[in-house]
Amino acid sequence: MKAGILYQDGEIRCGTTADPEIRESEVLLETGFAGICGTDVHIFHGEFHDRVAYPAILGHEFGGIVREAGRQVKGYRAGDRVAVDPIISCHNCLACHTGHINACRTLKLLGVDLAGGYGQYVAVPSDRLFPLPDSVPMKFVPMVEMYGLGNHILARGKVQPGETVAILGAGRLGLSVLDVLCHSVSPGLTLITDMVSFRLETARQIGADLAIDVLRDDPVVRAMELTQGVGVDCVIECIGHFHEIPGQDNPMQQAVGMIRNGGRIVTCGMGAQHSPIHFKTLVVKEAEIIASRVTRGEFPRALRQMAKGILHPEKLVTGEAPLSEITAAFVKADRDPATIKMVLDVQRA
Repeated sequence: MKAGILYQDGEIRCGTTADPEIRESEVLLETGFAGICGTDVHIFHGEFHDRVAYPAILGHEFGGIVREAGRQVKGYRAGDRVAVDPIISCHNCLACHTGHINACRTLKLLGVDLAGGYGQYVAVPSDRLFPLPDSVPMKFVPMVEMYGLGNHILARGKVQPGETVAILGAGRLGLSVLDVLCHSVSPGLTLITDMVSFRLETARQIGADLAIDVLRDDPVVRAMELTQGVGVDCVIECIGHFHEIPGQDNPMQQAVGMIRNGGRIVTCGMGAQHSPIHFKTLVVKEAEIIASRVTRGEFPRALRQMAKGILHPEKLVTGEAPLSEITAAFVKADRDPATIKMVLDVQRA
């Protein structure tokens, strides 16, 4: 089969490899579309050497059509359209036993630790499959994982209808969270920050009440103005690796500055930088900092939301390329500020 293969740091291209063999509890999936995620870009740059063995077939946001089902597989047969939850947990560590399967000590992801959706065929455990509604085009199947993340993040932040919410970062993740927030939670006020005008305009189209250009405005000052000095109920940090902006605090410092007393901060960006914060302010406010990692059973909810048509994947999927052009697609996803979500048509190799 053809596959997008990462041969070494910074070198990914379409190549040929053996078709996968399936176990009795697995299906052979013909990949339809696979997304290029921020994590994929980090792996591309060599930041996951502790988990990714080269040559590697990445792609953890994907779905496709079942072509063969193992003898123990129930509920799926050849021809079924499915989305894939890439998380594989051990179900035997303390985290798993306490319900945190997404924080499993030996967590593995298809497309990171194991071969994923950049291959034309993938061996997938049948319990990682979810039926893809007929109303959801295969092109948007990579967004199921992104909207699953959005649902999980909002659940971690305990966001309630009518609350004020600030999202720091209008990239792939921040806009996915915003889409779910605006159209599933009924917030009282939403504001989002970024330094790229295209992303800020997309945020306005999705439903943000205020999209703040951090190169022009201080988001803490604007948030406090909008809330009459009270602060927002929940801040969601989706930036990760940040750029220093003269005269402004780093994102986590901004989060502490704009949160209300007793509010919540959810951090889900995967930046490697250290982010000093003013703990005295955090303590005085008795605010919470909550971490959010991948998903924990939110795929069915995301699929129902997409099937109902209340989300806007067509605004977030801004680029499509055949698998044969995976090298250029990665460069575009990495460097083009006007690209939000790039997807690969894996069968076009």
